[in-house]
Amino acid sequence: MTKKPILSIVPAPLIPPVSGGQKHTYGMLDALGKEIEVISITDTHSSTMGHSFQLLPLIEHNVKKYLSFGNYKLILKMTKQLTPLAILLEQPYMAIMVYFISKKTKVPFFIHAHNIEFLRFKSLGNWWWPFMYLWEKFALTKAKGVFFISEEDHRLAMHHFKLSPEKCHVSPYGVPQKSPMLASPELATEVRARHNISSDDKVFMFFGVLKYLPNIAALEIIISEISPRLKEKLTKGYKILICGGGLSDEYIDALKKLEDEQIVYAGFVHDIDEYTQSADVIINPILSGGGVKTKVIEALGYNKPVVSTATGALGIDVTVCGNLLQVVPDNDWDLFVDKMITQLNETEIISPSFFNKYSWDAIAKDIKRIMVG
Repeated sequence: MTKKPILSIVPAPLIPPVSGGQKHTYGMLDALGKEIEVISITDTHSSTMGHSFQLLPLIEHNVKKYLSFGNYKLILKMTKQLTPLAILLEQPYMAIMVYFISKKTKVPFFIHAHNIEFLRFKSLGNWWWPFMYLWEKFALTKAKGVFFISEEDHRLAMHHFKLSPEKCHVSPYGVPQKSPMLASPELATEVRARHNISSDDKVFMFFGVLKYLPNIAALEIIISEISPRLKEKLTKGYKILICGGGLSDEYIDALKKLEDEQIVYAGFVHDIDEYTQSADVIINPILSGGGVKTKVIEALGYNKPVVSTATGALGIDVTVCGNLLQVVPDNDWDLFVDKMITQLNETEIISPSFFNKYSWDAIAKDIKRIMVG
C-alpha cells in the first residue's frame, strides 16, 4: 500500500449499492482499495458493510449539498489532513467546490463520469439541460483527468466540450468475476419456486430501477410489443420475469393481472445476481437514457445470453461479447423477439477478453496507473 491515499468524493448515497451507478462506484472503489489506500467521503444516507476502502458518511443528505459552504470546509479540512495523492470525484455536480479545494491544496482532482449528463437530461426532456451543459463543461475542463464509462461517452465529450485528449480515459462498468460464473441448476430451481414458475419454463428477465423513466418505458414495450409477439412465436412454456422496485401500487396491481400473459412481477429483490444467474435470457429493450446499461455487462459476466436494442447496447464493446450479446435495431420488435427465441439455444462461453476489459480488478489497476503512476 502507498502511504498517501486517494481521496474519493461520492456526494450521493453509496451503500447499499442498488442502482447501476451505485454498483459502478462501489465496485470500482472496492477494487481500487485493494491496490492503494482509498478514503471515501460520502452521503450520510450510506450504511456500512464490508469493503476494502475506508468509508466516511459525512456529507449531509440535502439538495444544497453540491454548493454547501459547510461541505466545502469539510472536504478542504480532510484534504489538508490527509494530503492525498489525488481526489477522485464521482460525477460533476460537486466540481466547483472540489476545483477550488484542488487549487488551494495543490492536490489534482479527477472526475469519474457515469454519463454525459447534459445529453441524458436533454433526452429525458428536462428544460434546464443547457445549464447542465455549462456546469459539466466547466467540471470536465478543470479536472486533471476524466474517466468515461465508454468509448462512446469519450467521443461525445471530446466533441461537445473540446477536451484535450491527454486528460480523457475510458474506465468501463465492471464485474467482480475474472472468469465466467455459471449458475447451478439448484439455484435456478430455487428462484423459480419463489415465484411459482415451473422448472420446465424458460425465463426471460428484465431488471432495473423502475422509477427511472427509460426503464418504465422499456417495461411498457415488454407489455405491449414483446409479450404479444412472443406468445405467437414461442409454443413451449416460458415466463417474462420483471425485477425492480419503484412502481406505484396501481401499476403493480395492473402487472399482477398480466400473469395470464406469462408476465411475472417479482418487485425489488435483495440479490439480483441470483435472478440474473437463474434466467435463461436477459432482455434490454431500452430506447432512451444515457450511459452504459449496466444490466447487460452484469448478465454477460454470468455468461447469460442477452438481447438488446441498439440504444441499450451503446458504449459496450461488442467485439469481446461474442454471440452472447445480440443487438437489434431500435423498435424492430419482431426481430427482437426472434433473437430472444434463438438465444435460448446459445451455449457459447464468454471469452477471456471480456474479463480483460470488464473485470473490476483490471479496471482498478488502470485507474491507479493513471492517477498516481
